[in-house]
Order: sequence, then structure tokens, then C-alpha cells
Amino acid sequence: MPNILISHITLNVSLNYLFNQKLLFMKRILFLFLFSLLLSANSQAQLIINEVLYDPSNTLLEGDANGDGFYDQTQDEFIEFVNIGTTSLNLSGYQIWDDTLIGTLVYTIPNGTIIPPQGALVVFGGGKPVGLFGGALVLADTGVSGLSLNNSGEVIVIKDSSGKTILIFNSDALSNNPNESYTRNPDLTGAFVQHTTVNISKFTPGRKVNGGSFITTPSKQITFKIDVNALSTAVDSVFVVGNFNQYCNTCNPLTDANKDGLWELTLPLPNDTLTYKFAYKSGVNYVQEQFTSISICTKLVGSTFYRNAIIKADTSLNSVCFESCARCINQLSLKGITDFITPAAGSSGKAIYLVADAAIPNLSIYGLGIANNGGGTDGQEYRFPAISVPQGSQIVLARDSAALATYMSSCWSKFTVVLVDTFGVVNQNGNDAIELFRVGESIETFGDVNVDGSGEDWEYTGAWAYKNAASKWIVGDVNCTDSSTTIFDSDCIFPICEGAKVSSIVVSGQNNDSTITLNNGTLQMLANVLPADAENKDVTWSVNNPSLASISATGLLTALANGTVRVKATAKDGSGIEGSKNVVITGQSNGLEGVQKVNLKVYPNPVENYLSINSNMPIASYAIYSIQGKLLMEGQVIAQQVDMSNLQPGIYLIDLSVNSQWVRYKVVKN
Repeated sequence: MPNILISHITLNVSLNYLFNQKLLFMKRILFLFLFSLLLSANSQAQLIINEVLYDPSNTLLEGDANGDGFYDQTQDEFIEFVNIGTTSLNLSGYQIWDDTLIGTLVYTIPNGTIIPPQGALVVFGGGKPVGLFGGALVLADTGVSGLSLNNSGEVIVIKDSSGKTILIFNSDALSNNPNESYTRNPDLTGAFVQHTTVNISKFTPGRKVNGGSFITTPSKQITFKIDVNALSTAVDSVFVVGNFNQYCNTCNPLTDANKDGLWELTLPLPNDTLTYKFAYKSGVNYVQEQFTSISICTKLVGSTFYRNAIIKADTSLNSVCFESCARCINQLSLKGITDFITPAAGSSGKAIYLVADAAIPNLSIYGLGIANNGGGTDGQEYRFPAISVPQGSQIVLARDSAALATYMSSCWSKFTVVLVDTFGVVNQNGNDAIELFRVGESIETFGDVNVDGSGEDWEYTGAWAYKNAASKWIVGDVNCTDSSTTIFDSDCIFPICEGAKVSSIVVSGQNNDSTITLNNGTLQMLANVLPADAENKDVTWSVNNPSLASISATGLLTALANGTVRVKATAKDGSGIEGSKNVVITGQSNGLEGVQKVNLKVYPNPVENYLSINSNMPIASYAIYSIQGKLLMEGQVIAQQVDMSNLQPGIYLIDLSVNSQWVRYKVVKN
């Protein structure tokens, strides 16, 4: 029995040994077969594996290949790829498989991963790689198991995005548990050897075995941007197709994180010359840009026109419209900025006024920014709501719409879209520049974002700025709204409030009366303001001789002394239009005693040019009227003479102010 048992065990061991040797032989035959197929099918292949670390050293930090300061058997494993071709290689969607047994997918290379010619890519098992790694692209598997490379008998299979096997690495011919990487020596073309046989270091991820960089042309960070808001169809996804991704239709998708219609993508590219197009998908439809001729941004490649750009450094390309060399046309423009000093005080007078130059389906593609105190742009700080507005819409964004509406009075109705800034972005202080943004890009600026506007010709502190019909900015005088109740009381009417100007004013007394006969009597004066649609019909009342009468802000005239007083109404709309009416005052307690004591004579009469006045008392001023009572001239009496040379021949009435009273004479002008 013992001998039989021993024989049985020996037989089993022998059979197992033969079976395992057969499996190993078949495995190697299969590998050689596959490798020979790959060599024949990929004689023009661009991608090779140049270095593999599947067994990092566990002695202190000797195994810290990813440079994060920690040794981890899984995270510090890596595979180093090199693009030995002359064009960029897009590895988007490529897969790394552990094919030791039945095959396990361990990592998928993310979209947008493009290795430049002679450039390297290092894929670590995990962690957060720290270092330059020779300028190579660096990725880290974020999964729990990492790359799961075995320390012996490892077969690594690389498949492209279609699932086709393009590379195989088999460690069978290499030693087990080396505690260092295996690298080609010489790089790119040599056989795999243990790293320390050619370099004291145990690994050089991303670099040649001597520590040098693979790539001779460093990559540049290029940002592509396209504005699709002008398209008439909904856009589901956007792609850039170019010479850097072998003109792959869907390899490099752009993103629109904030849903404003501007799609963006940043790629590391070594190319100096870019030829590319944008494409989008809407439902099942895939649409690529079509250019028909050479223009400022296109060139002919083969039989197709592509966008063309020469890039020498990191560049963020300007956004463009689909199938256009330029940005999309702006449909919104700045029209006014206010920093009114209103009775409500605080920020109640702060607002920004805009005009829709065309219908805007989605106002949220626009935004605003306030560059405070010349400190440079703060970028877009406010984004408009997602509403549609028709062409010609007058839009105001206010801090306090109720207070501003009260202050702007009748012209508040000019605004057709009223928005309230609840975030406090509209905080300009009259010395701050204002920026208008479209899809996050500055498209119009009032002022200078790098200059404090205090004392500049565009300062609008306590006032306003307004872009007129000639697209020229004008500003109100600093603090011109101070102490005003409404904009119409201010010293600077906001241009939107001007409307139709006053053209004439006719002044009359109530019931067409033009006299006051009672001692300290009153007469309500009236002003008929034309045209009827004048925006501001308010007037300011005044009298030419306050010693004869006073007048209230509402036009109530109160007699003080006998004489003739001229009542004047002046338009408040800045037009300068005036109207006047003479009112004869009698019956006052002062009587005419003072006049009767005056020895007064005017001559010659008729007069040719100068009317002389002989009086035993000073003559203060004069007023000359037509025989119908229309005021023609007024002024101070100089050297006891009045110049009438500019008057036409005829009969005139001249009032002379003497002893705080008015005396009238009839004068004939030859």
C-alpha cells in the first residue's frame, strides 16, 4: 500500500507537471502567434509600450513611482506609452486589459487624450501623481483595484476604441518580483531589461531611461469655443474635428457646463498649425461645418475647407458662430448707467439700462460685470434670466425698482422690461466701468476697467451716462441729481426722460385777468405749455421786480406795491423756452407818493437811437414793450440812457424802475 500510494502521488505530480508545461507552451505559442499578427497588421503602428512597472519596491519610498509621497503596491504601478509616429495619436476610449486568465478590463483612457508625435503617456494605477514626468501626459486609474498588474506571468493587452487588439506585453520572459520596472534599452527600439541595469533609478515614468524627455515639441493648452445660440435647432452635443485627432468625427466632445450655448474644450496639442471644424448632433442628425471658399479663417486641405489657426503658445481661441469666422452677432447693447441721488438714498438710484437690438430668444446668454475702482475686470458677475425679449425692448436692471420708478416719474414707463438685481451686483459708484458679456465673453465696455473714473471725462457720480443715437456716450455733471425729488427737478434730465421738448409757453392770469387792485391782493397765474405731448410740462415761476410782487412755486402772484410787474414762466425740460405776462398792480398802501416826488423826463421823443432820462433819483432798470404789451427789451439803465437803435420805427411803451416803483412812458421811434 505505501508503495502504491507513493507511485500514485508521483504519477499525479508528473501528470500535473506535464499538463502545466503544455499550458505554458500553448500560452507562449498563442502569444507569439498574436504578436506576429500584430507586427504584420501594424507595421505602421504609432503606439508602443516603452516601460512597465508591475512590481514596485516596498522598501520605504523606493517604490513611490507616482511621486505622491506614499508607497502603494497598486497605485504606483504604471505603463508608459510612446507615440513613435509623426502625427498626433488620439487614444480616446482605448482600453487596458489584464488578459492573464480570461481577460479583465482594468482601465479606459478618457476622451480627449491625444499623444503628440514623439510624446509619452503614463498611466498609473492610482493616487495623485506629482511631478513633471518629462512633460508626458499623465493619467491615474481611480478604481479600487487600479491596473491590477501581476508580479509574474503578466499579459497586458491594449485595445482601441473599437475593441481591436493593438498591443500585447507579456512578462513571461522577464524575471519575477523584480522590485523595479522593465524598460526598453535603448528606448523605443530595444529589448526589455530591468531598469537598474542601465540607470541607478528603479524607474523613469514619462522619461527616457537616461532621464531625458521624449517629446521635442511641448504641448500647448488650446481652448476651442463655439457659440451655437444662433442655430435654429436644439443642440445635444458638439465636437471638434481636426488634424490633431485624425479628423475623428466624435473623438473630442465639447461641454456647455452652464448651459449658455457656448461649448468649450481644452486640449494639450503640440501642433503649430491647426486645421479643424466644429460639428454638432441634434437628435440623430450629425452636422459638420461646411465652408465653400478660403476666407480669413479657413484653408483648403485636400478637397475640403477647414478652419485654420497658427498656434505658438497656450491659447484660448475666440468663440465663433457655427460656419463663421466671427463671433455671433450681439443682440443686446448698453444704453445707460445711472447713479442718481434719490430721496430714498442708498443704492436706490443705481441701475443699468440696455436695448435689445434684435429679438433675443434667451436673454440668459448675456450678463454684466462691474469693474470697481479701476481694479480690472471682475468678469461676468450677473447673468440675465432665461426670458425672451422682442426687438427694441428697453431693459432696465435696477437695485430698487420702486424707488427708481418714483424718482424717474413719468419717464419710468419708457422701460418695457424691468429686472431687479437681488444679488447686489449693480453697485457702481460713478467711477466704475461697466462690462456687457455674451456667453461669458466681454463684448462691450463703458469706461476703462483698469482706470478709476474719478475725475475722468466718463465719471457719472451722482449723475448718469447715456449712449446717444450716434453711439456716443454722454454724461451728466457730477452730483447733478443732488437734492432733487425727481429727475425733472435735477440739473440734468436723463436723456430717456426728455421726450418731446417744450416749444412755447403762454402765460395768463386766471379768468384772463391781468390786474391786482386790492391791497396785498393775489392773482393765480397760468401757463399753457405746448406741444400737448411735451414730456415735461413743469415750469419755474419768477417776477422781474420782487419789490412789486412775489410769486409762489405754483404761480400764485401776491401784490406788494403799485406798478407793473412782469411774470415769467420758464420750462423745466432744459429747452430754455419762456413765456411772460405783465400784471398791473394798483390799490396798494404805498400809493404813488414816491413817484409823484420824482422829477422825471425822457427825451427826445420821437427818438432816433438813444433815449435820454433826466431824473432827480437813480433809475435802476427798464423794460420796453410793444403797443400790444409784448416784452421786447429789458436791462439796466446805463449813463441815464436806453439804446433803442435796434427797434423798428413805431410806438413803444417803456417802463422805468425808480424809487422801487415802475413809471411808464409812451415813446415814438423814428
